[in-house]
Amino acid sequence: MDTDTFWSIVDGARAAAGERVTPGFAERFTAELRMRLGALEKSDLLGFDARRTELQAAANSSAMWATGRIVARYADAFVDGLIARGREVYERAVASPDDLADDPVVRAVAAGDLPAHELAPREVEDLAEDLYGEADDYPMLLRARTGQVAPLIEDDWDDEDDQAVRKHLPKISALFLK
Repeated sequence: MDTDTFWSIVDGARAAAGERVTPGFAERFTAELRMRLGALEKSDLLGFDARRTELQAAANSSAMWATGRIVARYADAFVDGLIARGREVYERAVASPDDLADDPVVRAVAAGDLPAHELAPREVEDLAEDLYGEADDYPMLLRARTGQVAPLIEDDWDDEDDQAVRKHLPKISALFLK
């Protein structure tokens, strides 16, 4: 599956779920994405999940893990939430996770106006595998499509150390670490 097709599926699900992240967005988005993925052939379903896995790997940094942990408790689901918000949001976040402190949705979570789980649709990770149907073979098939995805450790620091987080992510820390 090419990049444009991947983002087209995500954009369609997001548009149907409501462009703005509001209470219930994660559930609506996941339901819409499930419907779209359910219409794909098995090879396209694997292709979609391979692309999602590659995007997860591209976001694999200490800064992103710390941001996901602080903002939404689940870094991998947090990245899926960024993907759900579209290519532009995802690419900006990967380029500079600390700049997510300026994002109105992240600020709404910090203010307590939006539950953090709306930013981290945990079900997305398992959607393609569930729809594929042959769970025993799926991980090997996906690995064959993506290769062994190595983490990008360009900013190798302890993402669970709040002092390190304050140093590397000052804007996110100001919002979430009191």
